[in-house]
Amino acid sequence: MADSKYLVASILLGSALLSGLFTEQAHAEDTQQAALMARGAYLATAGDCVACHTRPGGKPFAGGLEIATPKGVVVSTNITPDPQNGIGTYTQEDFEKALRRGLRKDGAYLYPVMPYVSYAGLTDQDVKALYTWFMHGVQPVADKPPETQMAFPGNIRMSMMAWNMLAESEKPEMGDSATYDKLRRGRYLATALEHCGTCHTPRNFMLVEQQDQYLAGSQLNGWFAPNITSSSTGGIGDWSEDDLVAYLKTGHAKGRSQAAGPMGEAVEHSTSHLTEADLHALAAFIKQVPAHDDAVEHQARDSFGQAAVEPDLRSGVVNRVDNQPDYSGAELYDANCAACHGVNGAGTADQYVPSLFANSVVGAGRSDNLIMTILEGVNRSTPSGHASMPAFGAHSDVQRLSDKDVARLVNYLTDRFGSGDHHVTAEQVGAARPRSSTPATPSDATKPVSAHAP
Repeated sequence: MADSKYLVASILLGSALLSGLFTEQAHAEDTQQAALMARGAYLATAGDCVACHTRPGGKPFAGGLEIATPKGVVVSTNITPDPQNGIGTYTQEDFEKALRRGLRKDGAYLYPVMPYVSYAGLTDQDVKALYTWFMHGVQPVADKPPETQMAFPGNIRMSMMAWNMLAESEKPEMGDSATYDKLRRGRYLATALEHCGTCHTPRNFMLVEQQDQYLAGSQLNGWFAPNITSSSTGGIGDWSEDDLVAYLKTGHAKGRSQAAGPMGEAVEHSTSHLTEADLHALAAFIKQVPAHDDAVEHQARDSFGQAAVEPDLRSGVVNRVDNQPDYSGAELYDANCAACHGVNGAGTADQYVPSLFANSVVGAGRSDNLIMTILEGVNRSTPSGHASMPAFGAHSDVQRLSDKDVARLVNYLTDRFGSGDHHVTAEQVGAARPRSSTPATPSDATKPVSAHAP
């Protein structure tokens, strides 16, 4: 009888110990899964996946954004875990092939607006974290975006095989990317996740990035993604690491530049959410990229101009909206800009409204970004606050300026506060003016096509 009691007690004790062991093991697995999910969410933010895979007003990652390219319009795909319309049936291997090699589950090639040549540099551990988060942390959306319709030869996806042979993909990094030293981490962020070169590196006639001109600046759908190498004339060689961190975190570097357009959206949805350590790592890496001087710019973009002293140009005469005279650039500035930027162009004391002198957009050797900022405005929200400037283009809520008006205003601004009269014409403004843009609204569903820096 005593032996039976000891046997029962031993069994009960063993069961309790096993139960506790299983509970502890399950808890550890839950903790590991939660950590993997959190890592995947952060990596997706750093990679700015929402940028291309969310259309204006659409649900996050459900695709449908029309992305203009020199070869035609590409429509982004649904990357939610919906099994019929998204990537719900993708295995981790399928996901890795799409992410790092540009191959869909059905074997078709992706168009390189998907920066898989950059994502190719991701570690296996980070690919797993991204896959885990997309499969379990993203809400499935049963939306099927339209198929991309491109003209010949772009409609033949097999032609991407030849492009892939010419393009230089990043080599997969090894080890735990969270443990890299500062410069290695910065390089990983810049090349594999934030894919800075996708916009800031010029491309050849085959649209392949020219790696010998890494981050030397490139055209981008009306905007110009500027030179952000360490050049003291054409790039950002006069910026400190802290200047660049402030810009990436808030979209504003005092006395230097403000983020608008695609870069404003990249700051809003991606870089403003990076940790301080990652921001400094990214900035430190960019700061040491070899300098590439610019054929157009021979002085730092943010080193031009001073406060203006101008007479009051207002005549007191009120003109009908349908009977506007040909205003000069100075008159256009007084009527549309001076109320915020000041008659002298100094902006507000706290620089919420920035100065127009010591301003890298106004001082740039190219007028692209100044034209686009006037046409499209600024609408950028970050954890640090909201920045806004009304658009004066087709969707303006204030004053819709003509191509001739914008040209005169740009020439006045660059001559008075920047690098000199650029002699911009109405035809140049008309060519840059977006044909089917929609007003930007800060929300989770608003996303950039890509990014360009100060």
